Amino acid sequence: MKSRKKIIGLIVLITAAIYIVYAAWPRPVPAEILQEPNTILTSVSEEVTVFDEQTKQISEELKTVIKKADFRGHIFGLGLAAPQLGYSQRIIALKSSYGDYQIMVNPKIVEQKWQLPWTEKCLSLDGRHFLKRYFWVKVQYQDIEGNDFEETIIGARAAVLQQEIDHINGVLISDY
Repeated sequence: MKSRKKIIGLIVLITAAIYIVYAAWPRPVPAEILQEPNTILTSVSEEVTVFDEQTKQISEELKTVIKKADFRGHIFGLGLAAPQLGYSQRIIALKSSYGDYQIMVNPKIVEQKWQLPWTEKCLSLDGRHFLKRYFWVKVQYQDIEGNDFEETIIGARAAVLQQEIDHINGVLISDY
């Protein structure tokens, strides 16, 4: 019985190690994503007031490019902001699950709790950055039709949301 538990434990350990290496393996950044230094990345984006074909086109482009950066083992959150594609618009995409991305227009954090130390990567910057992020956030936003929503987001997805809102405010994680 002890032998069987040791074998199961070893299999779990090997599986976890393979997953960690797979998840941390560097992947190419899609060419469409702007890299620092670029003035669009450090400029405050304009609020979307007209919900038209341009809004839909930017949203679809965000989904297309974020899909290129995503992979099945990427469970710690993924997001992309319109300025990273060269658009000075307050539109972001957040990964909901593999292949499913939520678009938020004019997102604004209205409540936040439990600030914790965090490590992040950004598709527009090199390296990892250490900063503090809130674990729990309440965000108000609009969809691409202009409908209003409010949502509570926790964990890694909350950290990603904060990074993408930083992007539309012209703030990079290297600024912390």
